[in-house]
Amino acid sequence: MPNLVWRRYMSEMVAHWLRWCRNVHLPSHIDVMQRFIALNPGYIPKGDTTNSDIALVKDMLWDEDFILSLSDKGLQVWANGTMGEFVDELRPYGIKFPEIELLSNFMDANLSWFERVYAFGRADIIRFLRDEGRNI
Repeated sequence: MPNLVWRRYMSEMVAHWLRWCRNVHLPSHIDVMQRFIALNPGYIPKGDTTNSDIALVKDMLWDEDFILSLSDKGLQVWANGTMGEFVDELRPYGIKFPEIELLSNFMDANLSWFERVYAFGRADIIRFLRDEGRNI
């Protein structure tokens, strides 16, 4: 079953990701990320991190404006979404854009790491949203 929140997220963010991908040497960046994952299998993200090694993760997974724009029902769908669904919704863009295909394949190859990192970041965001009075 498709995740409509991730689908909307992809449609809004893919142009931004493409600009980023085309302004870096993507294979080198993915190599650095692969090394980071290998050296930090238990990595736990912090919202205020400035670690450039994980810029790809932060920039792709968490967009504050998008999350705050969701209705309470949308937040429920987002909160229960998985990285597998994220990659599934990203894949169609990879047909047209080789950079996105490279990212999809990289995320898919490291799916358990992305799932775990996303779970920690998502928990922090949910806590923030509840503190702000959102029904999630």
